[in-house]
Amino acid sequence: MKNFLSAILLVISITAAAQNNLPDPPKFQSASVIPESSPTTVKLTWQPSDSTDVLGYIVYKVVDNITTTLDTVYGKESTTYEYPGSSAKNTSEKFRLASFDNEGYKSTITDPHTTMLLKQSFDKCERKVALTWSSYAGWGANVANYKIYKRFSGTNYQLIKTVPATTNEYTDENLADNRWYCYYIEAVNNNGTTATSNSVDFTASGYEGPMHLIAQYASVDENQNVLLSFQVTNSSEVIEYQLLRATNNDGNYSTVASFPHTGQTQIVYTDSDVDASQNTYQYKLASIDPCGGISKTSNIASTILLTATSTDATDHSLEWTEYRDWPNGVIAYKIYSYFDGVATEIGSNGQGVLNFNNNIAEYVKRCHDKNEYLTNSFCYYIEAYENTNDSQQQNISRSNIACVYETPIVWVPTAFNITSKDESNRVFKPVISFVKEYPYEFIIYDRWGQQVFKTTNIEEGWSGKDAKKYYHTDSYVYKIRYADYKDKEYSKTGTFYLLME
Repeated sequence: MKNFLSAILLVISITAAAQNNLPDPPKFQSASVIPESSPTTVKLTWQPSDSTDVLGYIVYKVVDNITTTLDTVYGKESTTYEYPGSSAKNTSEKFRLASFDNEGYKSTITDPHTTMLLKQSFDKCERKVALTWSSYAGWGANVANYKIYKRFSGTNYQLIKTVPATTNEYTDENLADNRWYCYYIEAVNNNGTTATSNSVDFTASGYEGPMHLIAQYASVDENQNVLLSFQVTNSSEVIEYQLLRATNNDGNYSTVASFPHTGQTQIVYTDSDVDASQNTYQYKLASIDPCGGISKTSNIASTILLTATSTDATDHSLEWTEYRDWPNGVIAYKIYSYFDGVATEIGSNGQGVLNFNNNIAEYVKRCHDKNEYLTNSFCYYIEAYENTNDSQQQNISRSNIACVYETPIVWVPTAFNITSKDESNRVFKPVISFVKEYPYEFIIYDRWGQQVFKTTNIEEGWSGKDAKKYYHTDSYVYKIRYADYKDKEYSKTGTFYLLME
């Protein structure tokens, strides 16, 4: 019995001696994420164990509160370990350490150190970034402060701010547009030890406008309204489009209409609040981003202002402003006359040729020979044709309608024959050009002053008869009252002879 008790005491003594000879653990200093590392890498640092027989260190990772062996580092004087398989850019990671000696005994496991997780939120409208980070865990209450470092394209990191240990957020403002930025946080221990967070980077760009925003045309219709068409590329970063207008190239654009973004690929609009016969108008379509700012503007679509003047009797001079700004310019200007509601192409100019002369003498003579009434206005308009390749749709812009007003011409025959074989000679009618249709009055009297005919229809003549009888061969008196385009009234009287064979 005595020998048995002695054996038990010997075992207990040996076990106690073994436990007392466990190596000292390392002094865990920091768990840092190496900024901009790829793949994301965590660097652990420690002070070596004080035990002389330590062979190395065991690195543990804590996942879901379970401590698992990650790796082994050999060498008593080893003080660092890098873990390139880290997810510390997306989540905080927790690590622990232990030492082991040449007899295979392990030290106690250190308290864990947890990496800082840095996140950023860039405000595109305010051009600022909000940085938030998790507190560094592992030093207890010995975190002195946090330092914030920043760099941008082509520069090194610089310290931009130091904040107290109780602060876990910072906003950096006034960032330059379209510049790339990168940040990380450094935790500082009271003893001077440091640990770094993951880095975050971004380009401080605003909302992107549509890839294409194209002014197709600005064209004046017959009512002198401006018809507009724009082609747009669908963009999810646009809340609306605004139509901007300036007058006479003054460059002072104002918003005249807005269109909510609905995924449309074309925007058409009729601007009726204009005087296209007196002014030129320039239009641009602007895309508005969620910040309320303009993200992109189209090319200019300008109206063509045509002026027409009479330089001499029946000689009309046309001048117009250049259409702008199709990408490849204008390939041709076509010139149209617009007489009595009928449009006729009368000429064509190349790019940059902005004038044209038209003499209507032959046209007037032909109308007079036919005893046809000529309106008091001779009107014109211009069409600009876009210079495109074969695969593109060719856009057309039309000018305002500009008119020339001639001085009235009234020619009255001296006789007519109501029984003539030529039907056109059976009616007595003045040949009238360039007078207004109203007011107009044509009266015929016989030799005794009795009224035998009256009309206010500029196209109507006297046939020498009425419902009751034919009038006899004799002299008659006519009186014509008419007005020019300025409403100035004229009168003309004379005599003529009625023949009956």
